[in-house]
Amino acid sequence: MLAAAGAALTMVLTGCGGDAGQGKGGSDRAGGGSRSDDDSRRTDPRAVLMAAAEKMDAQPSYKTIQTGHGPDDPGSRSEMLFQRKPSATDMKTKSATGSQHMIFAGGNVYVKTDAIPGKSWYTMDLGGADDGDAGQSRAAGYITEFAGALAATDSTAWVAEEKVAGRPADHYRGTVVLDRLASYDGPAMKKDVRDSYVQLAKKQGMKSVVIDMWVGKDDLVLKAQESGTTPKGQQQLTEEYSDFGAVPTVTAPPAKTVATWDEFVAGMGKS
Repeated sequence: MLAAAGAALTMVLTGCGGDAGQGKGGSDRAGGGSRSDDDSRRTDPRAVLMAAAEKMDAQPSYKTIQTGHGPDDPGSRSEMLFQRKPSATDMKTKSATGSQHMIFAGGNVYVKTDAIPGKSWYTMDLGGADDGDAGQSRAAGYITEFAGALAATDSTAWVAEEKVAGRPADHYRGTVVLDRLASYDGPAMKKDVRDSYVQLAKKQGMKSVVIDMWVGKDDLVLKAQESGTTPKGQQQLTEEYSDFGAVPTVTAPPAKTVATWDEFVAGMGKS
């Protein structure tokens, strides 16, 4: 269980990278893919995507559903509540190795457990890792990276007007060549975001990725998908966003229900 808990936390802190299947996962065409001629701003993917990233960054809270699969991941699903101020997130993850429920709040991480009599949670020692920032980043999803990479890519184009969870959205797609993105120097993507995204994708053995984003008519991103090929095979990461400004307030568990890391280890030793 200790190994599983560590693996689950590592997955959340480092994120997972993406792959294959373009335009799948619950979207359907609206109006036969037609687009209003008087909505000329939607014909410029870069303008739409940059506006969407900015609007998402201004949201006080939202819900992210992240699913993925690939050669080393037969299927995982994370349900995450993102809260900007005060900084806090709630993450529930299911994968082949089991399930995990974690809350990041007040600079601490709390992990759900049934291994300690009288306690429902324990706090994990991250060895100095900045758990608050990591939790915020993952619960917020890869919107900044995906929108930036698409806006920085010349091949990005409008695909169709489709519906996501019943809401009309413009679907954009582009093939991002990582070596080209690595040299991008423009307003669509900050250097640190660009470098970390390229580094993660290359670490997985990918040379390029296909990114799809569905942007609602109000400029809120409703869905994003990254697809790519690694030396082991195809990978895919999909995120869906909802409940903008309306997620339940995320707070730390009551102190009386939380055990320390040492108490958790001691409890596991007795089981």
